[in-house]
Amino acid sequence: MKRLITIFLLSLYVSFAYSQEKESEVKRGVAILASPKKDKVLLRWAPNHHILWKKANILGYTLERFVLYRNGKQLAQPEYKLLQEGIKAKNEAWWENAMQDSTVMDYDWLCVAAQALYGEEFELVDPKESPMMQMIHKTREQENRYSFAMFAADQSARVSKAMGLNYVDTNIKENEMYLYRVYPTNLNAKIDTGYVYTGVADYQPLQKPLGLNTRVEGKRAMVIWNQFLLSTVYNAYMVERSDDDGKTFHAINKSPIVLTYGDDGDIPMDMMKTDSLPELLKEYQYRIYGLTAFGEKGPYSEPVKAMGKPQYRIAYVDLDQQINKNGAAEIYWELDSVGGQYVKNTEVLRANVSSGNFKSVSGILNKNVRSFIDREPLSTNYYKIKTTGVNDDSFYSVPLLVQLQDSIPPAPPVNLKGRIDSTGLVHLSWSAGKEKDINGYRVFRSNFMVDEFSQITKVHTQDTFFVDSINLYNLTPKIYYKVAAIDQRFNQSELSEALQLQKPDTIPPVPPIFSDYEIMDDGIKLSWVHSFSVDTKFEKLLRKSKGSVLCDTIANFSIADSIQTYIDESAKKGVAYLYCIIAEDAAKNQSSAEKWLQAEIADDGFRPELKEVKVEANTYEGHILLQWKAANKQIVQVNIYKAVEGEKLKFYRLVQNKTQIEDTQVLLNTHYQYRLQAIYKDGGKSPFTEVYSVHY
Repeated sequence: MKRLITIFLLSLYVSFAYSQEKESEVKRGVAILASPKKDKVLLRWAPNHHILWKKANILGYTLERFVLYRNGKQLAQPEYKLLQEGIKAKNEAWWENAMQDSTVMDYDWLCVAAQALYGEEFELVDPKESPMMQMIHKTREQENRYSFAMFAADQSARVSKAMGLNYVDTNIKENEMYLYRVYPTNLNAKIDTGYVYTGVADYQPLQKPLGLNTRVEGKRAMVIWNQFLLSTVYNAYMVERSDDDGKTFHAINKSPIVLTYGDDGDIPMDMMKTDSLPELLKEYQYRIYGLTAFGEKGPYSEPVKAMGKPQYRIAYVDLDQQINKNGAAEIYWELDSVGGQYVKNTEVLRANVSSGNFKSVSGILNKNVRSFIDREPLSTNYYKIKTTGVNDDSFYSVPLLVQLQDSIPPAPPVNLKGRIDSTGLVHLSWSAGKEKDINGYRVFRSNFMVDEFSQITKVHTQDTFFVDSINLYNLTPKIYYKVAAIDQRFNQSELSEALQLQKPDTIPPVPPIFSDYEIMDDGIKLSWVHSFSVDTKFEKLLRKSKGSVLCDTIANFSIADSIQTYIDESAKKGVAYLYCIIAEDAAKNQSSAEKWLQAEIADDGFRPELKEVKVEANTYEGHILLQWKAANKQIVQVNIYKAVEGEKLKFYRLVQNKTQIEDTQVLLNTHYQYRLQAIYKDGGKSPFTEVYSVHY
């Protein structure tokens, strides 16, 4: 047979070539699939290499069956049956006869398979290819024959049967499970034999195709469904359309739509088919069904609906005559002939920005109207034509910009306010301009009121607030701002009134300096010179013991009181103190506590004497009462000295934790003398009190 079929399916060839591995990496053999039904088992096999396929076409295939299980029990000895030996492809005459009817669905696959089996030449021809590429294709002719033959067999059960790759086992029983084995007959080579284990118990009905949906633009409908999830079940699909609300369906594709592969060899998620709808605004239904490699037709999918809607193409005309002599805006447009016949009415919308809120300025217009005059346009106008169809769907044109001549700037912004935080961020705000064509604002800044203000906004801001960043550590305590407004035609207003802002004070004052100190009987007297910083508000005197890290504030002074001396009466004798004085300004910034003055009252052992000593005779109760007050809480005991008048005072007794005693060791008509001395916790002693005399 001499028949040359010119094939323009280069994309299919690429997917075949991608999936083939190097010959050295492939172990040759036969693979087999089974599809069990309730009364038969469909078998389908294929060799995995073009050389093995060529030899098997001559030798044929042997198909065997083993019964392994019956009634759920494994047989001790499998029952063997030779189903058929020497299963070969049909002869050339059969293929010639089969291709006489070109109207059959699998005609193309019959031709491809016949050419692969018996054609003298099998070329992939692309008129645009270079001679070098055509030569490369010719060198791979056997691989091409094999690849396209296997692909054709997958698309038609009749083709796979005629190629000797298909068998139907009808002699089966429901209670048995089978192992099928297939291999080339009398092949003198070591290959992998094909095995498959199945039976009626494995029967599963075919699934409906999944994910069917449509996308419609005008009369163009795209039918889309998921091919990936059922790619191991179906290798082709048929698409049908109903024009009578689902009563009848007819196929829109003459040949099945085969499973596709991506450039990476993977199966894409979706498959699609385009269709042209006969009419707009009419509802159609689509459904699909799948075809298996065994020639089985799967169930129909759930139908989906599709309706083509008019697409209104609006074009503006006479764009050079938009503004007439009266200052009105004239808008002209055209509708395409297809969409125009479905128009119910039109409407002209307007906004001041292209992305703004468009509102009607024309009201509802007759469907045949193609112009409109806006007698009160804005300085900047964006127009849209809204078209409403007979099915109440709406379509909008692209915005059309129309601008009036405008050289009048807006008024300067007012109510400029601001504040500066401690990080140097300046927060500004102002009132929005009242003009309708305000496009935004520009912000200007200066370090001095009399200097020129520089623009700090790179582009205008449409907000009524702005955040600036400044350096707080410089010699200018104030900063000044002005704002200008601009309109849609970029006319700029005069600058606003200047806003003066005081910079936050983050610099601490200069610390005061001690000028002198003096050890006095009642404490340590300190003298200092005030801070030179003009913003100083307070001065604080700090004290700590030598060697300590903790300090206390022992005095606070307002700078307004001009106090420059202080006596630390709480200083203890024999304790070395460190003093520091710091300044604080109105912003609570404090000078550092770095320079400390050391001072100490030498300990002479004397401590404060007792106060308010009283000695009274009480002859009625028979005692002399002695009372006193402690100078401080450090007193641990009081020593009492006593003598009869004319004699020398001697130690009489000590008293602890008391401020009075009753002396009962007394005689009537006797003069007594007393003196007291306080003993402190640190071992120091107070001076003796004066001599107190009393007659008992």
